[in-house]
Amino acid sequence: MIVASSGWPDLELLEAAPILVWRSGLDGLCNWFNASWLAYTGRTMAQELGNGWTEGLHAEDFDRCLEAYLDAFGRHEPFQMEYRIMRACGQYGWIVDYGIPIIDRDGNFLGYVGYCFDITARHEAEEKRDHLCHDLEQSNADLEQFAYAASHDLREPLRKVAGFAALLGKSCASKLNDEEREFLHFVLDGAKRMDEMICDLLAFSRVERCGAPLEPMALGEALDYALFNLSQTIEEKKAAIEIGFDRTLAVKGDPHQIARLFQNLIGNAIKYCAKDVTPRIHLDALLVPEGSVTLTVTDNGIGIPPDSAEHVFQLFRRLHTHDEYEGTGVGLSICRRIVERHGGTIWVTPAEGGGSVFHVTLPR
Repeated sequence: MIVASSGWPDLELLEAAPILVWRSGLDGLCNWFNASWLAYTGRTMAQELGNGWTEGLHAEDFDRCLEAYLDAFGRHEPFQMEYRIMRACGQYGWIVDYGIPIIDRDGNFLGYVGYCFDITARHEAEEKRDHLCHDLEQSNADLEQFAYAASHDLREPLRKVAGFAALLGKSCASKLNDEEREFLHFVLDGAKRMDEMICDLLAFSRVERCGAPLEPMALGEALDYALFNLSQTIEEKKAAIEIGFDRTLAVKGDPHQIARLFQNLIGNAIKYCAKDVTPRIHLDALLVPEGSVTLTVTDNGIGIPPDSAEHVFQLFRRLHTHDEYEGTGVGLSICRRIVERHGGTIWVTPAEGGGSVFHVTLPR
């Protein structure tokens, strides 16, 4: 709000201002525009006076602007609005308009002065960004659908390859020499590994497409489910699992996916441990003031080189051969995808004395 001793701000100063300025009186009609406004619209003062300036207003913005102006005018309050108006070049430009009520020293309302700035470049950049975001979302959706369809359709012929290869091995077992048996083993092993990759690719594509709504859930319930699925592996490897957080600690998440997250991280910690070492995994959680929980999964495994800390989360990226450690290189990619769907982050650092620490942030 502007309080003017003589009633109105100095029009000579406003006339020379490099921004667009207008003025309206008690009747709500515009009675003055400065030179910058007239140059911007390419119209004369006579054409703009009263409601004349609205002739250049974009039809889609007219009702919205009129409603905002009349509402503020009736309450003698400042307002701000953005709209398109025809420029001297014959194209619409976006401006932001700040309407300020004018009050004299006696408290009498005199009308409004509006100060306007061209924001066409900003709007064009926002529109371009929105288009790019839409295209990216569509591309991701198409990619997920393709991955699902391709993976699903690939499994059927693969089953036939593996099935007939196994039948061939049984029916011709007595006729095959050692080299031929080795070749047949390669076929069956390759089919098995390819099926595992397809299943993991399906799981990866389903994170976004088939995820349940995020809701409050206890971490302990998801952890129990993961440990149940891993119970045989834990028993075989005699792995020690230590839990250092309250199992009732709640986060906002998809219970099935959080269980999958725990299962992948704990399963990897057991798998990537030296053969002569008993796997020890410690899970902890830290409440973060920003309203999230940071989980840590610490193991005594073979560790991850610092220069590979980012690579391990990439799809099908492996640091070891299949002969050294089984797997498809998709597990940690699924973990990242789950965490990012929950609005969190995941990263890995070396553990003291060897091994790795996986850090995961989740919203509370």
